[in-house]
Amino acid sequence: MMGRRHIIMVILVSSLTVLVHPLSPDGQALLEFKSAIKASDGVLASWDKNDEEPCSWSGVTCNWHTKRVIAVNLPFRKLSGYMTRSLGNLTELRRLALHHNSLVGSIPSELGNCRRLKALYLEVNYLSGHIPMEIGRLSRLMMLDLSSNSLSGSIPATLGNLNRLTLFNVSTNFLTGEIPEGGALSKFSSNSFLGNLKLCGLQVNAICLSQLEGPSATPDSFTTPLIGLGSAPPIGVLKKPHRYSTQVLVSALGTVGVSLLVALMCFWGCFLYHKFWKKSKTHKFKKIEIPSEPGVVLFHGDLPYTSKEIERKLETLEENNIIGYGGFGTVYKLIMDDGKAFAVKKIEKWNTGSDRFFEGELKILGTIKHRNLVNLRGYCNGPFARLLIYDYLQGGSLDEVLHEHNPSNLSWAARLKIALGAAQGLAYLHHDCSPRVVHRDIKSSNILLDTNFEPHVSDFGLAKLLEDNETHVTTVIAGTFGYLAPEYLHNGRATEKADVYSYGVVLLELLSGKRPTDSSFVEKGLNIVGWVNTLMKEKKLDDIIDPSCDDATVESLEAVLNIATMCIRSIPDERPTMNMVVKLLKSQSMSPCSSDFYESELE
Repeated sequence: MMGRRHIIMVILVSSLTVLVHPLSPDGQALLEFKSAIKASDGVLASWDKNDEEPCSWSGVTCNWHTKRVIAVNLPFRKLSGYMTRSLGNLTELRRLALHHNSLVGSIPSELGNCRRLKALYLEVNYLSGHIPMEIGRLSRLMMLDLSSNSLSGSIPATLGNLNRLTLFNVSTNFLTGEIPEGGALSKFSSNSFLGNLKLCGLQVNAICLSQLEGPSATPDSFTTPLIGLGSAPPIGVLKKPHRYSTQVLVSALGTVGVSLLVALMCFWGCFLYHKFWKKSKTHKFKKIEIPSEPGVVLFHGDLPYTSKEIERKLETLEENNIIGYGGFGTVYKLIMDDGKAFAVKKIEKWNTGSDRFFEGELKILGTIKHRNLVNLRGYCNGPFARLLIYDYLQGGSLDEVLHEHNPSNLSWAARLKIALGAAQGLAYLHHDCSPRVVHRDIKSSNILLDTNFEPHVSDFGLAKLLEDNETHVTTVIAGTFGYLAPEYLHNGRATEKADVYSYGVVLLELLSGKRPTDSSFVEKGLNIVGWVNTLMKEKKLDDIIDPSCDDATVESLEAVLNIATMCIRSIPDERPTMNMVVKLLKSQSMSPCSSDFYESELE
């Protein structure tokens, strides 16, 4: 009798074992995170503990072969709570996007265990505490945005090890001390550090006096402007240290006198020596290697060079040929013997996509020719990097001309020419190419100009080349913050209408002369779209327009502003197509039109 009962119990237990599927470890880690979220817009309702794995949960993307979580996308979801240490158990994670929420508490150091992480977006929350030094372990990290939080302490020196970083932003926090010298952070401008009143270093035009006062000084002591740079330090740089009174500070400065000036000059000389001259002596530049087969592949037969001639020139590229660092890698200027110049993009090889897929897509892109698109002339699939060869444009990028040079040189007529040309190039990609091409990264730095301000859209199709072919989710390149459409931030799905939104942001740049994430937007919308919407509601249209546009008529400015506001509508279906944008801009350039005309054209 006991034996029969035992057999029945075994059968029942076995049946239950078959019926109950324990949630995977990745799912358990996410459920622990869910338990720390006190409120949201309901996005976490689908996160069910009875599921076998979390791949069908909202905001979660898995590798469909391994069922491991590779992306968590939950921006703009009204999340209120904190980040749990269990997120560090998602060891296959490539992308963690929790920006524009109401998260509090500290950033868990356990994120350093997510060694495959390529994009970490935590901006616009209420996170506090220090930046974990463990983030410096994430050697594959390319996008790191911690801006607009309440982070304090110094920037960990370990972040300088993140050599693949193409986006870095810690602006608008309460960070202190010196920005780590050398390493990956040295290539980022002041925009990555603005709004931290006690930061010091070359990027923010301030030296930490603690470096001059000896080892007893604290790292967050007061700062002074760099000598000889010709610009004033950021507001608040000369604030007194919190440990000392004003009287002591004045006394100390009076005692030092001329000696301090001499010490500063000596320090600045040593700083330049160690940072530039000495570094240039010890740094070994890695030469570009060209494989014997297939070597350089050229697309157009109108070049007066052979593949071998271009290969020989590519092998001579040196560090002083670098002209920029983009979202896709390093950019070189290649000059042939007859003076003809090309731009060469060097993309480090990642474990994403096969070479056959990469080359097949490139051959399609190589057939695309339009007066407002940058010609892709050829490529080379080397052992350690992929090289893309483009026509070189002497006018630089719209970003440089509009924000780094004198914007008064860019007349309203030139801005209209750029707006129309860029729209025509993008419309060709959307409507005339087969298959159609979604750009995914429209921004002012991807609109290149010739000497006559004729625009040429660059980098089209490259985001698709670098996506994860197993999941069809772009984990390497995710666009540029400030230009991304709300729905793209929400679901990561790139469409033509997301390109239209990004183009609308470029139009707002041309109108206002401001960057998409200008620091002046803090009080009115956080970015250029929110800022413009706020000013339009307040009927302060004059505050939007760049003073350099004094040669424009009011009707022309209002017409272009109307087009821009259509492009940045929050609902994708309400945005015009790029063909329609071209039609509207052409009509506007011929004669000013009322807003009623634009609205009727969309119906």
